[in-house]
Amino acid sequence: MGKDDATWLSICHGAFALFSAYITLLALETLGSIAGWSERYDSWYPLLSRLVALACGFAAVYYLRVSTERREFHLATIGEIRKVTWPSMPDTKKMTIIVAVVVAIFAVILSVFDLLWAKILQLILP
Repeated sequence: MGKDDATWLSICHGAFALFSAYITLLALETLGSIAGWSERYDSWYPLLSRLVALACGFAAVYYLRVSTERREFHLATIGEIRKVTWPSMPDTKKMTIIVAVVVAIFAVILSVFDLLWAKILQLILP
């Protein structure tokens, strides 16, 4: 867990702050248009909604950063992700083809069973 991991964690926290602020702003704009606040208070509602959205974004990041246990957990998670060995592109293509073939085989088997079951039920229940 070097400085590089802490830098990535700070970048992720900044991105999370922006994302949270954006989602909050969209929610406040929707709520304002539904409730009629954006038309009724058109002089100050846009500014207030942006300020509240920024405050919510920073509050979310503060919640993430205030606990040292949570920070250490996130840093440990980044360290574990670095240890993952990802498959190569040819291996990924092979595994994708295998999965597609197995799914196709099971689709044929299930459709045959479905047709047989439908015919048996048509014979039993006229």
